Amino acid sequence: MSFPWSLTCYDTLGSTSDFCKLQAENGASNGTAVLAFRQSAGRGTRGRVWAAPEGNLSFSFLCRYPRRDALMQVLPFIIALSAHEALTCVLPDAPLRLKWPNDIICHDAKLCGVLIESGGSAEDAWIVVGIGANLQSAPVIEGRKTVSVAALGGVAAPEPLARSILDQFSLWLSRWERGGFEPIRTAWLDRAHAPGSRLAVQRGENYIEGFFAGLDLTGRLLLQTDQGEIQTFAAGDILLLG
Repeated sequence: MSFPWSLTCYDTLGSTSDFCKLQAENGASNGTAVLAFRQSAGRGTRGRVWAAPEGNLSFSFLCRYPRRDALMQVLPFIIALSAHEALTCVLPDAPLRLKWPNDIICHDAKLCGVLIESGGSAEDAWIVVGIGANLQSAPVIEGRKTVSVAALGGVAAPEPLARSILDQFSLWLSRWERGGFEPIRTAWLDRAHAPGSRLAVQRGENYIEGFFAGLDLTGRLLLQTDQGEIQTFAAGDILLLG
């Protein structure tokens, strides 16, 4: 399925995802995308504030897909690959890695994050994907390492990078439609932090520590505990422990 991308840029928005969701509810078409050069009320996963000053990437886009539930299962990995490829073009020498399911990191510091939301009725279902990347500056987040494209020696402007991500998304979506999840899974693993990396995965109020053991055939995270048990996770906050 091809996406007829239509990207509109704004000087300032509260949240590009909130704006895009409102457009979706008002009947906006598949491929609608919005970019804010400054975002005043950005959101990350689990209700976190996402700092988005001028010069960084803040954009969201709308998907209307006939098999929404099937796409939602693989979308985190398709988005991760799309953003990774686009950022690699502006940072060809940086060791960019994927952290499950769709963060992009460099030297264990976060460079780019993704927020995926869905809604609408069965006849008018939508998915909104929000992507934020630290281009000019990296926010200070207690207990988390962050990094920017500029700090890594790269140069990237928000609008060209957004268009590059959209182009990459069309390519990776087509690969999934032709070959299913396995080529996406293989490509994601090729770009992920190394097997055996020490992780902590949130489960409820606690974190379970262990070693990254890959993905199962549906994309769930595999964690080998210190007792040698393999646990699977379909969701959860991930900390890289080095």
